[in-house]
Amino acid sequence: MHTTREEPGFGHGRRRKVLAALATLAVLLHASALSGLDWAWPQHDATPLPAPAMQVRAVVPIAVNEPVEPTPVMLPMLVPVRAERVVLMSAPVPRLPRAAAQAAPVEAAAVLAPAAAPVAAPMPTLSLAAPAPAQPAQAEAATPEESIPTYRTQLPPAVTLRYDMQRGALHGNGELQWRPGADRYELKLEGRVAGLTVLTQVSQGGFDGAGIAPQRFTDRRIRRPLTAANFQRDAGKITYSGPQTEYPLHAGAQDRLSWMIELGAVVAAEPALGRADAKVTMFVSGSHGDAGVWVFRSMGPDVVDSRSGRVDAIRFKREPRGPYDTTVDVWLDPKRHHLPVRATLRAGPNDDGFDLRLQDMDTSP
Repeated sequence: MHTTREEPGFGHGRRRKVLAALATLAVLLHASALSGLDWAWPQHDATPLPAPAMQVRAVVPIAVNEPVEPTPVMLPMLVPVRAERVVLMSAPVPRLPRAAAQAAPVEAAAVLAPAAAPVAAPMPTLSLAAPAPAQPAQAEAATPEESIPTYRTQLPPAVTLRYDMQRGALHGNGELQWRPGADRYELKLEGRVAGLTVLTQVSQGGFDGAGIAPQRFTDRRIRRPLTAANFQRDAGKITYSGPQTEYPLHAGAQDRLSWMIELGAVVAAEPALGRADAKVTMFVSGSHGDAGVWVFRSMGPDVVDSRSGRVDAIRFKREPRGPYDTTVDVWLDPKRHHLPVRATLRAGPNDDGFDLRLQDMDTSP
């Protein structure tokens, strides 16, 4: 039997050619894959990537205050884009507030938007200035065109008036004590709710040609410090325990409590001022640096329901001169020395108001 032997080295040469061809093909494939990389960025631990069907060159950046963790997006036949290979746009992108950036979802269409037409999120309109709180109306002093007249007065005798007191949903009792002397007086109002004293006002002073002449008025509310107004008659001014505000001391000036007796004393001495549309004008001061002209206009006869029965009274109204000025309604009883049988005070449109309605009257010393 004849046997054919392969020449030495023939098999080895063929294998070498095959290996050389495979090596050349591998080099070509690697070169093709690497040709798509952006060499402007350093390639740390880069892994060869398969040949791309489409290359993404630009991604619209999201400008936020803190880095955002990238969310992987499954895109078939796309080259995976590493987070550090984001090409920034040359046009500036407005910065969003953190809350707005977190609330706005990132759409895939925005990520794939071309560089020539970037999609920019609208900037919200923000106002950092808080709205200015409403300011109380400033007290108005008398002007030359608005003179404050003086009136004759007929003061009532000593008396204690007891009232039903109400402020908003709170109900209680109020007591007004009028104690005149030969040349001095003291007027005191106390308000109680559930046996607790919530209000104490005291007016002290003397008398002059215009009637009651206060020298000191104090006001104490529950859980608040005492405040005072001082009528310095020698200096001709009104000063206060807290603010440095001063007002000129007009003839016939009253405080926030003494006006309740002074108004009735004026109408008792001059009954014509009780007719409808008649006016009584006086300068009135509180204890917080607040003072101004109060004009009481007669609304004519009116009926008040009290615990002692129906009272035929004369109603006076003081209109406010500003949004937070005091509105006053008061009913005077001609049969009781023109003393107030009812009074309501309200400071501003949102104030619940303060209402006193007569229970009974005690004229004993």
